[in-house]
Amino acid sequence: MAVSVLLTWVTIDGPSIALDLPLIGAEVSPRSRTIAGTDTALWPVVVAIAAVVAILGLLGFARRLLLALGLLVVGAGNALLYYVSNAVEIESNDRGRIEQLVADALISSSTGPGPPLLIAAGIAIVAGALLSRGRRPRSC
Repeated sequence: MAVSVLLTWVTIDGPSIALDLPLIGAEVSPRSRTIAGTDTALWPVVVAIAAVVAILGLLGFARRLLLALGLLVVGAGNALLYYVSNAVEIESNDRGRIEQLVADALISSSTGPGPPLLIAAGIAIVAGALLSRGRRPRSC
């Protein structure tokens, strides 16, 4: 999960229109730009959740909390994937009609491997929490 912040989240290509991506806390300059997770304001949160999950997993308790965190990560990863896939349309929606047409015609965005890896990490956390449920220490 922590590796996803090191990877590309979205690449925006196009002419000189600056976009503000407040949901992830990043700005796109007037030239083509690739935004990695570390370019956003979300990376400390993602790394902190990854650390909590790792500690809880190593200690082997709080399975319900791990399950809840895994489901939270899957949901947040899906929301992030939707947002970065549609960032140009979402962020140019409140601009004038001409700017919207220019953005739709000339600016493109592509999703990097970061958001899908975040979703996969959430699924792995959920699977780990569910699989560890059946293993309990035997008493003498």
